[in-house]
Amino acid sequence: MKNESSQWLQSDVKDIDPAAREVLEKYSGIAPEEVVPHVLAIRDKAFALYPWPCIGQMRFLRFSLASYPSYGTVLERLRSDPESRFLDLGCCFGQDIRKLFIDGVKPHQLVGLDLVPEFHSLSYDLFRDASKLEFEFHARDLHDDNADWSPLQNRFDVLHLTSLLHIWNWEGQVKAAQRIASFTKPGSILVGSSLGSGVGGEFPNLEGTGTNFRQSEETFKKFWDEVGEKTGTRWTVKATFKAMDSTKMNMNQAWAEPNMGILLFEVTRLE
Repeated sequence: MKNESSQWLQSDVKDIDPAAREVLEKYSGIAPEEVVPHVLAIRDKAFALYPWPCIGQMRFLRFSLASYPSYGTVLERLRSDPESRFLDLGCCFGQDIRKLFIDGVKPHQLVGLDLVPEFHSLSYDLFRDASKLEFEFHARDLHDDNADWSPLQNRFDVLHLTSLLHIWNWEGQVKAAQRIASFTKPGSILVGSSLGSGVGGEFPNLEGTGTNFRQSEETFKKFWDEVGEKTGTRWTVKATFKAMDSTKMNMNQAWAEPNMGILLFEVTRLE
């Protein structure tokens, strides 16, 4: 993977996402001319640790949660109830957590989880906010049956998972979702997106070591039916599939396929 990953490291970066630039200038206090060099220095450190396309191609700077139609509802739910809790699964640099904090959610409501613990410390280097934002963070692998998951169980009202489920094949996604379901309670909402396919199915994964399952609108509903059966829970699913620029830019990759796109979703636990 390391040799192939160099093609994901975007080298011609002239500027960054405007919303991210605004946050780095106004929230982090970074001078406009320093923003791009600062971001690239942090990006390169992160890419050396975990060379995923979302890091190399600068997508880690996008405020994904805020771009979803349900963001207003999510924000109101968290701001109106200080006892409500938010979990960002695969939080990377905690950029969506920062956006919620900037938009008025209290730090004690915010929790992040990621496989790579170094991303958490790098996030404070990126946003330069160690003195004003401290939030709970857990370094965990969702497939780790030996980890202590008790601090996260039955706790969260809103959960965010962008670019996470598509890491695994169907069986791996089911196992991860069973774990995620244990963090929820009736009424919890899961919001996010994932690499998907208009037809749904197993396709070559990024590493070239196996497959990942790319969900369609139809398979995603069946998926949560299976998760519900395995966990004794029940879910309602809203899912929309569409092609997006982030997938078009990767169409020349070995793992690409012509029906590839992004699946946007909102999943609510009924019981």
